[in-house]
Amino acid sequence: MALWSSSFQGLGSVEEDEERELTLTSIQRLSESQVSQTYIQGIELICQNQKEFVKNSLESKWNLAEAQQKLGSLALHNSESIDQEYAKAQTEASELRQREEEWRRKEAALIQRERQKIWNTDSFSKEVFNKSFISQYKRKEVEDEDISKSFIQKHEQKIRYFGMLGRWDDSQRFLSDHPYLVCEETAKYLILWCFHLEAEQKRALMEQIAHQAVVMQFIIEMARSCNVDPRGCFRLFFQKAKAGEEGYLEAFKTELEAFKSRVRICSQSQGFIPTSVQNPSVYTGVVGLESLSQNANDRQGCINRSVSNLNSMLPKDEEPKMMDTV
Repeated sequence: MALWSSSFQGLGSVEEDEERELTLTSIQRLSESQVSQTYIQGIELICQNQKEFVKNSLESKWNLAEAQQKLGSLALHNSESIDQEYAKAQTEASELRQREEEWRRKEAALIQRERQKIWNTDSFSKEVFNKSFISQYKRKEVEDEDISKSFIQKHEQKIRYFGMLGRWDDSQRFLSDHPYLVCEETAKYLILWCFHLEAEQKRALMEQIAHQAVVMQFIIEMARSCNVDPRGCFRLFFQKAKAGEEGYLEAFKTELEAFKSRVRICSQSQGFIPTSVQNPSVYTGVVGLESLSQNANDRQGCINRSVSNLNSMLPKDEEPKMMDTV
């Protein structure tokens, strides 16, 4: 009788252990799901804010540049009406400077809020990150999501090749050959790539890709402000950039440095260091990161293979060069 009692007690103990293990597993999965969702929301907010940063940078800097050009033109003439126009232009320029300063203050405050609130550093871990993926903005239609995913899968190597270019002429020539790359998907892919390179402590490569990410953002925002197709607008951007027009190039350099600063701040706030990044791809219409390698050399090798594969598609004089000093 004692033997039977002991056996039942043993079975009960095993069942309790199994139930406890299942409960812990369920809690862990729920926690990982919540963390993944928080991470996704944080990345979406970053992309939205980055678009707003570029928009305001263009509006403030470029409007100021136009006002200053107008001042220079009016200064060459002497008449009462011209003097009135000159005074009006001076006032506009002063107001634009004040607006720019106000925007930069708001930008700094927003970055600080991102650093404090977007990432819950205590809840993140490398294991959770390795199982998560980055989601872009949700599309209204499933068809749009499929198109976006297909775009990245089809053109990923070319996007990564563009990210490795830096000279204005090289970038313009490459986009002339592949104008379909001038789109939101390319910009967001490059943005997310920057965050992961910084998290992997690949600072120099991050800054290279950041240059091209901001190039693409500026082209898209220029097209939006002019109400034209971005594919027909990128030559205007490079024309202004290569000419070094006062105000225009300054706007680009200012936003580039601000973007790199935001990348560094957010990556530091995440509280984790992904080992490497491979095969960024799209999920539910969004630029994402599908898989993570355990070897940092694998990620660099993937980049090198992407560049090498595309080198065979271009003449020898079109090999990628390092970033221009801007």
